[in-house]
Amino acid sequence: MSASGNNLVLLTGSTGLVGGHMLVHLYKAGKKVRCLIRSSSSLEQLKLICSFYKQPFEELKSSVEWVQGNTLDFIELCNLTKNVAEVYHCAAMVSFNSKNRMELIQTNVQGTSNMVDAALISGVRKFCFISSIAALGSSPDQSPIQEDTPRKNDDRNSAYSESKFRSELEVWRAVSEGLNAVIINPGIILGPGNPDKGSLLLFQTGKKGMPFYTKATTGYVDVRDVCNISVELMEKGLYNKRYILVSENAHNGTVFGLIAKEFGKEPPRILAGKAMLKMGVLFSTLTGWITGKTPQLTNDTIRSAQNPQSYSNDRVRKTLDYTFIPLSQTIRETSDFLKKHHL
Repeated sequence: MSASGNNLVLLTGSTGLVGGHMLVHLYKAGKKVRCLIRSSSSLEQLKLICSFYKQPFEELKSSVEWVQGNTLDFIELCNLTKNVAEVYHCAAMVSFNSKNRMELIQTNVQGTSNMVDAALISGVRKFCFISSIAALGSSPDQSPIQEDTPRKNDDRNSAYSESKFRSELEVWRAVSEGLNAVIINPGIILGPGNPDKGSLLLFQTGKKGMPFYTKATTGYVDVRDVCNISVELMEKGLYNKRYILVSENAHNGTVFGLIAKEFGKEPPRILAGKAMLKMGVLFSTLTGWITGKTPQLTNDTIRSAQNPQSYSNDRVRKTLDYTFIPLSQTIRETSDFLKKHHL
């Protein structure tokens, strides 16, 4: 490995939305960064993210130590974590298709287990794990979910939820073995990036005009808040706790309405009932068989769409005296970015 020093940071997932923004944040803070990327990874989204921060892409790219590999190669991870002071583990597989359960478990759980074990062996001082609100418990009385809300493991949890919860258990195991770790539980993460992937698909749907909405309510957060808070918690040594990162809890009709407004479209006006959603699953499945693409609407997403939940950000807000970016600002600035780049 070419980089060394006590301030060396290992970052996973740098070609994703969170990891890309995190890389720019760490670089601007003067950190030496070593990035683990897959051989098939594209840097196109990172280019987009650099343009948002007016950061020259080639300058950032040349300053980073790029290492090809993956989190399932434990021996390689042990080499990667040598001389590393801190780790930001942002890489994860996201899918709400139950057919991907085994791949989710292997990628997310085993990958995280390997990461924390390598960190322990190499003497990494601190570790940040980007988890999800999907790993949290649910509230039967609709009160805001907190970090310590009990979780029931049953068949209503998605495979993705199970994989993130079990990944957290690996981090807690490592904490019991001496690792200083911070666990971040962000809501749906929005911000400038590639609109053809992940949560930013909301913008692709919203800008076309979405006539339907469901009863779903969940938490949303700006990707910049995720990065700022993660770094601040690590720098202040506020270890061995999980932190919910949610700017606002919003109805999905509200979110699609805000996006539609930015693109000059009509807001949603028709409530989609359970029967309509089931027909959508059938159509999505049939389309998947014909095109070979993963269905966007599944039984797991139906359960989510019919299940309003809200999340409390009290712990992190009070701990850091932090003010989140308003959801309307996130949507406006992300929409402006997508329009500017004709995405």
